Amino acid sequence: MRLVVDTSVLVGELLRQAGRERLRDNRLNLFLPEQMWRETQWVLPARIEQFGQRRGLSPTTQHDLVMTSLEAVTGNVDVVAEPIYMARENEARARSLRDPDGWPVVACALSLDAGVWTNDNDFLGTGVPTWTTATLDLWLQRTDSTDEM
Repeated sequence: MRLVVDTSVLVGELLRQAGRERLRDNRLNLFLPEQMWRETQWVLPARIEQFGQRRGLSPTTQHDLVMTSLEAVTGNVDVVAEPIYMARENEARARSLRDPDGWPVVACALSLDAGVWTNDNDFLGTGVPTWTTATLDLWLQRTDSTDEM
């Protein structure tokens, strides 16, 4: 399945071992717009620092988690260069009424004929299929059981 990952989903998945494993699932072809990759590189360390402080993690452990998370993205998610999706910017902006800042995700999904993996409603009504983590997990479980038949 081809999916463009919403930044908030990506960061949330990277904070959990199960999430990093889900990102590695070879049944998923995952993409991230270059603009959102830059945002992730900025947001992720701050989120991990907050997470680490709440959990009592040492600065070294926090740093290791940042490195593991960034490696998970570069190893399992294709970062899509801006020129590939910029041609769809105007159309994506017109469709992104709930969250105007989400237009790169919509433009990328339109350019790649992909859905969007998100856990919020910001991408509803954009004309691209949306998948929540819960729905995606059900699809992955169903695919597992279908493979066993």
